[in-house]
Amino acid sequence: MSHNLLIDKQIDILDSIYNGILIIDKEGIIVKVNKSGCELIGIPEEELINQHITTIVKDSTLFQVVLDEVPLLNVQHHLNGKHIVANETPIYSNGELVGAISVFQEVTELNHTLNLLDEKEKEVKYLKNILELLYDGIIVVDKKGHVTMINQNYCNFLGVKMDEVIGKHVTEVIKNTRMHIVVKTGKPEIGSLMKIKDENIIVMRTPIWRDGEVVGAVGKVLYTDVNELKTLAQRLNVMESNLDYYKQELKKVRGAKYSFKQIIGEHERMKEAKELAMKVAPTRSTVLIRGESGTGKELFAHAIHEASKRSEGPFISLNCAALPPDLLEAELFGYEEGAFTGAKKGGKPGKIELAHGGTLFLDEVGDMPLNMQVKLLRVLQEREFERVGGNQTYKIDIRLISATNRPLEEMVEKGEFREDLYYRLNVFQIVIPPLRERGEDIITTAHLILGQLNDEFGKNFSRFDPEVEELFRNYHWPGNVRELQNVIERALHVAESGPTIRLEHFPPYLLNHFEKHSHSSSYSLNDQLEKAEKIAIVRALEASNGNRSLAAKLLGIHRASLYRKMEKYNLLTD
Repeated sequence: MSHNLLIDKQIDILDSIYNGILIIDKEGIIVKVNKSGCELIGIPEEELINQHITTIVKDSTLFQVVLDEVPLLNVQHHLNGKHIVANETPIYSNGELVGAISVFQEVTELNHTLNLLDEKEKEVKYLKNILELLYDGIIVVDKKGHVTMINQNYCNFLGVKMDEVIGKHVTEVIKNTRMHIVVKTGKPEIGSLMKIKDENIIVMRTPIWRDGEVVGAVGKVLYTDVNELKTLAQRLNVMESNLDYYKQELKKVRGAKYSFKQIIGEHERMKEAKELAMKVAPTRSTVLIRGESGTGKELFAHAIHEASKRSEGPFISLNCAALPPDLLEAELFGYEEGAFTGAKKGGKPGKIELAHGGTLFLDEVGDMPLNMQVKLLRVLQEREFERVGGNQTYKIDIRLISATNRPLEEMVEKGEFREDLYYRLNVFQIVIPPLRERGEDIITTAHLILGQLNDEFGKNFSRFDPEVEELFRNYHWPGNVRELQNVIERALHVAESGPTIRLEHFPPYLLNHFEKHSHSSSYSLNDQLEKAEKIAIVRALEASNGNRSLAAKLLGIHRASLYRKMEKYNLLTD
């Protein structure tokens, strides 16, 4: 029997089913849709047939089921203004993959069906017929762990009779089951390995929810065929060879996260950059971050990832300027065993592969060699890549964020950067202003850095001397926030103990700048007196360990006068 005839025979049965049924071949082409499916999709059958599934359902995962040969359960879609939930599974004929089937319905209808599960025997039988068609084995338990449904395939595998199983506690039927545990925790267990009758099987356990309460669980056997298990074992062996590397990468990923809360600043350009980043974060759009070195481009990239729908996925970064071209390719695309001298046994996944399902951040993308630009462009266009030294094509799902401090437009004109790649990267542009243009934000940023470094090094500094703040305001900061952080960190170590960081704690080049600036500053007597007065108050407070009464005595003024002057110079901290 041909594959199409097989599908036609199945659809004759499925056409009477209330659920929507859609079948694709192994190329992703729709070959059959039942009446309920057409109604839910809102398109006649003749317009659906011979269309690729992704042209009909943009976020469809059904073709991925064909590629991975792994079922997907409880997949959520928004289709034709309706909230749809689908179960998707591969279709085999004589051991050969021929396509995939999706059984779907509205969430409201699904909940209604589940409510009828324990109420109407006729509806239970109806559901059992569907489950018999779709899975090798399936078992359903209620909230107490008692078996309410089991299909014949699973009975045959277990060597039990259906009428003897119904009503028993699941542990009496399957000794090492975890179905009752899933009911208690409400947490699904996907792809679990278990042994039944000396045979390893792969199972999936999913809780059944109703009105916010777990009312049971469904267990499904995914793999029972020995060949399937061997294939799975091979995949597991490959994953195991890379396990240590993945663990290291995951530590980096989970340990260096930032959000929009860490991006501070009241300067108009900084607020605009942050607002733009927050708007684009929830989308899938490619982002290009522009700005001088040290302005916080990677901080913005982290924040965008954290505020995106991919926040649970990996955030993988790569500095394109930090590696020579040959190493950059291996780092970005990974390599197979034996690809070059010194290649790691078993190969190594690249940054693109590690970023699957998450975000890839390419810093200093303007420094990427032209030959690498061509390969990156292919990845963005085709959503696939090959490791160095390999011929296997890997499908990937990544969001790309790139950053540069270089004039890409000029580089395009000079032929130093590909124009087609430039337009691929520059979908949504965010420009971060340099620190020297952010006015009072410099002081705010300095205090934030001071607090972070105190925590990191166990220090107790709470303030900067007024002369230091003057230096911060007037220095041009060519290294931006990174330079500011470096000089504050140095000052902490030089000063050793707090609470005040003084001018002498900073490196000579900054002191020279301050001296030069001071000579050219205002000669107004009033300005000079106010500066001296502020410095005197700060030092008196430091000498008295913050005791304001004692500080007033040291200054020879009344305590009320001290309060007024502290308020004038923004020295009140509580």
